[in-house]
Amino acid sequence: MTASSIDIRRLTAADGALYRDIRLEALRASPEAYASAFETESVHPVAWFAERLERASVLGAFNGGELAGIVGLVIGEGPKRQHKGTLVGMYVRPVARRARIGRRLVDAALELAAQSVELVQLGVTKGNAPALRLYQSVGFVEYGLERHALKVDGRYYDEILMQKDLAGI
Repeated sequence: MTASSIDIRRLTAADGALYRDIRLEALRASPEAYASAFETESVHPVAWFAERLERASVLGAFNGGELAGIVGLVIGEGPKRQHKGTLVGMYVRPVARRARIGRRLVDAALELAAQSVELVQLGVTKGNAPALRLYQSVGFVEYGLERHALKVDGRYYDEILMQKDLAGI
């Protein structure tokens, strides 16, 4: 798999089954990286995931027909928050991690964000050095730390808060 063989596009309701599979894989493989839990989402049928895709901006990285990675962009609601977006749900399957798919997904999400927001924020689990390096490489900077952001199996995880200014303010 190479970066040039990857197609990045917005997921639609028709991608519901593929999205469900990769989302549940992400929640199972890295429970400390997501606010939701495998046990919470795995009970939902494909239709629930398809409906979620209709309401959300989720980008997928495809290698042929296989969904190799995902990232979501949530735009702030209301006049006081609509200038901000948040990257959420980033996951790249292990077999695809050396093909720079994560970078391509983040770049595509930032291009999408630049159409409507001035600032993009995200949270990354403290200790996830590869993700931290990726976000820093595209210009995200740390602005805070949320201690004990998540608790998984009795263990607390801190979250590094990062942002990227798209408007040059």
